[in-house]
Amino acid sequence: DHHLVSDLRRVFVRRIAVVCAFAALLLSGCGGSSAQPTSSRAQGGDDAAIEPTGTAGLPSGIVFSKDDFSTGTKSLQVYDIATGNLLATAVAPGEAVVSRREAFDTTMNRLAYISDCELQVAELTNGVYVSSGRWQPPQDFGEGKQCFDNPTFGEDGRVRVRVGATRSEPGRVMSVDPDQPAVAPREGGAGSLEQEKKFRVAGLDESDVRVYVRGDTVTSLIVTGIKPGSDLISGAIWYDCKTQVNKDEFLCTSSRDSSRQHYGSVALAAVDVSAGTVAVKQVAPASKASRPTVLIAPDRQRVAIHDSTGWYTTSLDGASSPTRQPLSEQQVRGDILFWA
Repeated sequence: DHHLVSDLRRVFVRRIAVVCAFAALLLSGCGGSSAQPTSSRAQGGDDAAIEPTGTAGLPSGIVFSKDDFSTGTKSLQVYDIATGNLLATAVAPGEAVVSRREAFDTTMNRLAYISDCELQVAELTNGVYVSSGRWQPPQDFGEGKQCFDNPTFGEDGRVRVRVGATRSEPGRVMSVDPDQPAVAPREGGAGSLEQEKKFRVAGLDESDVRVYVRGDTVTSLIVTGIKPGSDLISGAIWYDCKTQVNKDEFLCTSSRDSSRQHYGSVALAAVDVSAGTVAVKQVAPASKASRPTVLIAPDRQRVAIHDSTGWYTTSLDGASSPTRQPLSEQQVRGDILFWA
């Protein structure tokens, strides 16, 4: 029967395709080509499934995250901003908070996250972050159920984490060695609450800066003020500064229209805690595009900017004009995380 033969042929072709796809993960693909995809569809610009490719850490690039509710996981995709190419993909647990670069180690081979108050560390294995260690929080530091919070990889490779009953109390700081999952967390002293301090912008008379500090560490700031020679209605400025460049410097973006972007669409704020002032300078010129997402490059010398018109890069010192990048042509779906 002609129809029976056609059905059998389709089943056979479908099975060959599955075998080929599985072999591609192990042997760089049927046909022997290991070249990076170049088409928008091949690079995950739609809802097509993408197999994980990360093995021993992830390469440098712009990292996106997309929740897969059907499997309870997160799909991580790394793109090269300069070519638009998809460099690698990986799968993380759905409950893992992956928005912070500090939740990964230096190569992104390990991920630390909290699950039901426990600290978990997962290691990248065949493109999937698989749990390699878990630690329960001690319950003898205070009243109420103690939970781990805010895991961060340090330069020494240890994961530091806060433990407490609520986020409104200082709690305690502890750390673990990911290479020794059987060793209990090491205590590191008392934690600290985030406090708000009022600073001013150096050189701007009518200004008010809210600086948020945890212990001796600045976590973010909000810059407000009035442009010189303007009134409150036409000259009010507002910058939200959350992207940390180093201990005292943050990248800022403005939600105001271009006429009130006194320090450009992207600015750099340097905090002088001892003087109670903040120095603000332009990184990218004022723009009519919608409020941008701004990422600091791993070399801490360049900035990636994403707005309603596409992707751009410029130097941190603001000496060059933003240059449009090929990643602008990719229709990547998901949340923009960071530049790893």
